[in-house]
Amino acid sequence: MTEKILQVSEMSSADILKQFMAMNKKLSELAEYVKPNNSATLLSPREVMDWLSISPPTLNEWAKKGILNRYKLGNRAFYKKEEIMANLDGTKYADKL
Repeated sequence: MTEKILQVSEMSSADILKQFMAMNKKLSELAEYVKPNNSATLLSPREVMDWLSISPPTLNEWAKKGILNRYKLGNRAFYKKEEIMANLDGTKYADKL
């Protein structure tokens, strides 16, 4: 990334305003680019089982087979709702998604 030096002492207030507006626009674009994806909803195993009407052994089997990705945080497991929807789309569970 290249550095640009903005010398304010020899600029008119209109020029300074233009520069700040340009910087604001670039910062807004950058903020949109790095904005976290808020759609990543984490579900507990119980929420997944209730949502899909499946049993604990079925959930564990699907996690072992890679049908559903299990994420561990300490001794707790979570599932991403979007991944469940993508992985089960087109199956008999699609009507529950």
